[in-house]
Amino acid sequence: MFERYTEKARRVIFFARYEASQYGSKTIETEHLLLGLFREDHTLARKFLDKKGGAESLRDQIEAHITHGERISTSVEVPLSVECKRVLNMAAEEAERLGQKHVGTEHLLLGILREANCCAAHLLTERGLTLDWIREELARPSPDPQTKTAEEIVSLRQVAEAWGNGQAADFARMFSLDGQFVDPKGALWIGPARIHEAANLVFTASGWANAQGKIEDVQFVGHKAVMATLVWETAEKLEKTNPGCVRMTVILTQKPEGWAIARVQATGLQPQSRSAAG
Repeated sequence: MFERYTEKARRVIFFARYEASQYGSKTIETEHLLLGLFREDHTLARKFLDKKGGAESLRDQIEAHITHGERISTSVEVPLSVECKRVLNMAAEEAERLGQKHVGTEHLLLGILREANCCAAHLLTERGLTLDWIREELARPSPDPQTKTAEEIVSLRQVAEAWGNGQAADFARMFSLDGQFVDPKGALWIGPARIHEAANLVFTASGWANAQGKIEDVQFVGHKAVMATLVWETAEKLEKTNPGCVRMTVILTQKPEGWAIARVQATGLQPQSRSAAG
């Protein structure tokens, strides 16, 4: 079903399943899909929600609507609801209507609005988002490709913030579906779900504390790859090693749907070496 989906659209489904499990839902509903959509695609959220109350207010409203149940393990498969299946089918139709081969996050948004009686569509229309208006906005010419450079740097800043603040889900979501993460102990983790697990292990380890991330170096490899070095340090010099204080080599690659992390190699910083990292 997801062969034509972009990496970002597939991650939306991954996060929708995660949201459903956190709320104890036995099926993935349209509101979970909407949460996954704006968790994954910050650009889409800014474009259509910033002047409509923002993504956080939308989450607050969804949380007020959802009935909270006992959390379901993320290892348990949570199926799509009938409404969600219709949304995905209509998203594919929207991609075809626009003459595009891949189903992206923008098409998922259109699919939600076409399922007019669902919870997610009601929340969007209450904010003034209509099917015709979003179609018109998406049909506008794309920005100059040269502006991509800024987006690449923003992606790196998001990595720095997510790791430094211990946001495992946000860190994992930036990886491609086959993305690789070599943790500070040298273990290899593949795919967002496993990388989420790996990051959680780091953030719950003894001695972990919030760290300030900085971009040390960025090299553009043609127009489709970026290699960067990021370093995380704490304000005070600690006597013990902080698992969050690492140096990372991050490789971002460009795909038709946008930029994603292909690989990260993390190396722990020892307390005595941190001053040298600056």
